[in-house]
Amino acid sequence: MNHEHCRIVNMKEQETLQKAIEKLSQITDAKIKNKTVGNSSEESLEIEFKNHTETFSIQIRNELRAHNLPLSLKRDKKVSMPSLLISQYIPMPIKQELKKKNVNYLEVAGNCFISTPKIFIYINDQQVTESRISTEGKLWKPAGLKFTFAILRFPDLLNKSYRMIADEAGIALGNIGGLLKELTVEGFLKIGNTNEDKNYFIENQNRLIERWAEAYKSNLRPKQLVGNFRFLDKETVKAWKAIPKEDFNWGGENAGALLTKFLQPEKFTIYTLENRAKLMKSLKLVPDIDGNVEILTQFWKSEGIDIGVVPPLLAYADLITSFDSRNQETADRIKTQHLE
Repeated sequence: MNHEHCRIVNMKEQETLQKAIEKLSQITDAKIKNKTVGNSSEESLEIEFKNHTETFSIQIRNELRAHNLPLSLKRDKKVSMPSLLISQYIPMPIKQELKKKNVNYLEVAGNCFISTPKIFIYINDQQVTESRISTEGKLWKPAGLKFTFAILRFPDLLNKSYRMIADEAGIALGNIGGLLKELTVEGFLKIGNTNEDKNYFIENQNRLIERWAEAYKSNLRPKQLVGNFRFLDKETVKAWKAIPKEDFNWGGENAGALLTKFLQPEKFTIYTLENRAKLMKSLKLVPDIDGNVEILTQFWKSEGIDIGVVPPLLAYADLITSFDSRNQETADRIKTQHLE
């Protein structure tokens, strides 16, 4: 595998990018060049349209859905040049939301909203065809997400036995080889040679964290959700930090508050391996579909975790995929303080 240049876009993303460029050029006669940002290897697009030129920082998604829209919008605000969100498929409600928020997007079919002081292109009549949704392997499904969570927490696992990786991730041993291969193909794994032995390293870690957070929100978190509840004693909401935490870990806003000292929780997130009835009794919880307490089943090993708080990566994922700006800012703080 050649690693002279950092692979910022993987093969699927590169295909999506090229198809989108070709379609937009065909419809509008715009001249579009693939470039890099400054001295880095981060990709951008230069679009020349009606004698005006603009350079865009790009994000590429296979499909853009409601669960990953908050993260995409958050990233859009953090770049100095205009951003362009490129996707194989964007549902109409999401297109309307993006246009309302003045977020530039481009679909492979050619539908787009691109608005800057120099360029305006709005296309909404192109039929979406077979370019929608390509089949993915296991990497972004529950077993793959548990695997990726484990190696992001403990990168040294990559050079341990398959059995050790499987044990830490809590998945079947037979999954490991295929998941390592997918991780490599996706551009998140590189191989170095030391003393004639192969050594694996995580590549593009920030992008992997973001992809994991998005996929966790839609593909694993719903499977872990036990239900929603409320505290029987309303005073518990104010004194939540005093609750004994032998049987659970705080996630979401609570983890954000404990890790950053920045957030005042309004929603309470609990991850546990404890029996639901026993936990309800000890915490004095009652079922409530609209309650502000959610219980999820813990899917990782507890070794090495500060008592009472989920791993920072999970807290980040819970918060960054929220539409609440407080939560997103807290997620950024967690990433800066604990994940970089």
